Amino acid sequence: MSTFVKNTSPSLAKRIEKEISNEAVKEDKAVKHALKELAHLEKKDIKASKNTDHAQKALEKAERKEESTLHALQKQTKKHDDAASLARRRTLEADNAYAQEEKVHRVLERKKAEVEAAIRNKDEHERERVRRLEEAAGLNFISASTTLDQPPNAQAEKGPDPRQLH
Repeated sequence: MSTFVKNTSPSLAKRIEKEISNEAVKEDKAVKHALKELAHLEKKDIKASKNTDHAQKALEKAERKEESTLHALQKQTKKHDDAASLARRRTLEADNAYAQEEKVHRVLERKKAEVEAAIRNKDEHERERVRRLEEAAGLNFISASTTLDQPPNAQAEKGPDPRQLH
């Protein structure tokens, strides 16, 4: 400051005035530049904030979709498990039905053999009874014809018909 007081020449005053003016212009430019930069950064901040909000909403939407997809997957997995369980149960039922059918078929075959054996035995016994009846009828015919005056067919007619005995 001492230079201002001692040197009061007009050219020096102009030069100082010019320097002060230049300083003011530089400061104005620096302030304007700082304000522009501030405005630009504020716009960037607002845009970044919007991008963050958008990203957050997209994340929430993706999480909801993932949750619903997981729920659908769990539902389909349960349906698959139920279907697989039903298939296993039906397989067991089919195996049991097949085993039961085989058992009934064996019992049927055994019963058929028993019935056929019973029919053979019945037929054999029937033939034996008929033979015995014929022998008895033949003996009656011989004894009746030798002792009685009756016709030889009279005694045979009184005896049972061997074809009707069962």
